[in-house]
Amino acid sequence: MFRHRFDPSSVVAALIFLGFAVRYLVEGFGGQKVSYPWTMPSLVISIALILILRVAFHRRRRDR
Repeated sequence: MFRHRFDPSSVVAALIFLGFAVRYLVEGFGGQKVSYPWTMPSLVISIALILILRVAFHRRRRDR
């Protein structure tokens, strides 16, 4: 089996989307309400951060 290199952008993406999922799960169990006006902008910023990391690490791998 081929072993893949560590990809930091995938870890960041997983942590961000896990955070969103936990936040909505807490609300579902009667916890504090999710602030919907902040949900979409934070999601867009998160996706932009992931894309920037992917480009940066892809470029660094290609230079080797």
